[in-house]
Amino acid sequence: MREFTAEPLDIPSVTVAESPQWHENALWYCDIEAGGLLRFDPQDASLKRWTLDGALASIAPTDGGFIAGTSLGFEYLSLEDDRLKRELLHAPFTASPAAPMPGTRMNDGIADPSGRFWCGSMEPNSPQFGRLFCLDKGQIRVVRDGFRTLNGLAFSSDGRRLYVSDSHPSVAKVWTIALDADGMPLEKPQLFANLSEFGGRPDGATVDEHGGYWIAASDSGRVLRLDPKGRPDMVIHVPTTNPTNITFGGSDFRTAFITSLKPGGKGNEFAGRIFAVSLPVAGRKPDRYIA
Repeated sequence: MREFTAEPLDIPSVTVAESPQWHENALWYCDIEAGGLLRFDPQDASLKRWTLDGALASIAPTDGGFIAGTSLGFEYLSLEDDRLKRELLHAPFTASPAAPMPGTRMNDGIADPSGRFWCGSMEPNSPQFGRLFCLDKGQIRVVRDGFRTLNGLAFSSDGRRLYVSDSHPSVAKVWTIALDADGMPLEKPQLFANLSEFGGRPDGATVDEHGGYWIAASDSGRVLRLDPKGRPDMVIHVPTTNPTNITFGGSDFRTAFITSLKPGGKGNEFAGRIFAVSLPVAGRKPDRYIA
């Protein structure tokens, strides 16, 4: 197995950093509980931050801004005169979008090659616990339910294979789902990997140019690359316990950027930081949501 070590970037930590996206030659990511949208420019090491009320869990680029999964549901975020504007598109949790159930919010989210936005929910007061939603040209549908903590969303380059995980300690598995051209499941989820066999729980993920699936193995201080049979063949060591997600960026998309969190608001000196490492394989540009 090939091994690499990621180094921390010289930017402040946050409590829960997630959903990294390489967009317009910069790294964008979320500070979930604090509702922060952050932009780091590696060229001049500048960091900018915008904050919205409530949680900001995931983002994907779209024309003029980002589609986002938040504590309200699905929102469109844009910047006007350097100020963050938000537009609520769908509030799936309650008939009253101003008062979603306590502890409920969207979580991991990603756009697919066809321009749809997929996002999972965390709904502790719901019998389904968590649902996988698909937002397709403004229309929303539930793809699956029954998740505890939905994570690990990623797509094959043709958009016909969906990866999804459940990072709850009682589950800790990754599945694949074959999709038709309209993004509808062709089969029940097929077990891809049981991360408890390798150590850690599955969190955020991405896919590289060769189809390798990179998954943040939370609690283990590692990011694993799984081959098409679900076996680890590369590993990135991160100097903190809980990496949360990974994306590729830079001029050649061979730099991996890794987010992390502070477990229980604590952790070591690197908890909640962003890390980077150069890899021998390139990632794919992030897909965009098409409204």
